Amino acid sequence: MITYPHPLDYATGIKYAITEKKLPIEYSPSAESFIVEEIIDFEKMGFNNERGEYAVLRVTKRNIDTLKAVEVVSRKLGLPSSNILFFGVKDKSATTISHFFIKSHLLDKSTLPIEYKDLRVELLGFTRRKPVKGFFLGNKFRVLIRNASASIRGELREIINLINSIGLPSYYGYQRFGVKRYNTHILGKYILLGREDLLSSTLLSTIYPREEVEVVVKRLQRNYRDLLYEYQYASSSINSGVEKLIRVTRGLLIDAYASYLYNLALNKIIESTGFSGLSTEIPMPGCPGSITLYSEVFKSEGVGIANSSKLPCFYRVGYFIPRGNNLLCSDHDLIYEFELNPGFYASIVLREVFKENLVFRD
Repeated sequence: MITYPHPLDYATGIKYAITEKKLPIEYSPSAESFIVEEIIDFEKMGFNNERGEYAVLRVTKRNIDTLKAVEVVSRKLGLPSSNILFFGVKDKSATTISHFFIKSHLLDKSTLPIEYKDLRVELLGFTRRKPVKGFFLGNKFRVLIRNASASIRGELREIINLINSIGLPSYYGYQRFGVKRYNTHILGKYILLGREDLLSSTLLSTIYPREEVEVVVKRLQRNYRDLLYEYQYASSSINSGVEKLIRVTRGLLIDAYASYLYNLALNKIIESTGFSGLSTEIPMPGCPGSITLYSEVFKSEGVGIANSSKLPCFYRVGYFIPRGNNLLCSDHDLIYEFELNPGFYASIVLREVFKENLVFRD
């Protein structure tokens, strides 16, 4: 067991890894090296090629944020973004295949397919039933590791075997908080505390080391047109910016802060009982019975217990094991395939495999 093997751990509340082993090569997720495909139980949803209550749109995107994709589809279809349902936010630095769901009677099929930069949206079919969490089975991941020698393949098998025998702490991964502006949870905290002054300065002014220069310049010039969160907030009328930000992000910011608190609580459990203490379901900070677990965390964060009622409540198992592990080898490259249940993060698997050699490029 080691602590803080990746620089972003310090910003996201992630702390422990199960082994010191790591692959001695750099890996950077990209549209070419990281592919994510949604797994949905379409049979139980009553899928039909021709008719149904909900239209299913197959969404293939490269290097595009999910909420940006929703915004584009909303504009192209002439529908409010609230009419577009989807299962979770997918990675930006990847090729992702996921699905949007829209009431059939609202969809003008002549507007499809949609082609926008590295985004393609096409009609897949229809479902009889509304998309709810029970139909979402998780995601399948394909990780391409170039120039992987035989020794690297052997080391990866060793790490996978350790993961399978111990499991990984069910931390919320880096993309939950942002890998360039790692402040999603910070914004959520300020919303929770009613500190719009701090939210405004952090969202519009604070500069983070990993940001693109052109994005920083746009904010300094107060040119927010292409910056989704900043534009929604800054273009709002007085006293409505926070509400609009919450609506556009679909509660993502406060949820991200709850995820950060959960990560801190997971650290506390590991420090008290080791990894064996993660074998039970652990409450999120909004659950009435979670006060004992989170009391020290709330205190360190300067958050009153009364605020916990505004946070989400559900239970989450404290560890996870990737399923369907598979290694595909060629002369020079290696593909690592695995699947995760809903709510678990591939970045936590990659962190365990590569440690600080997991690099997020601009």
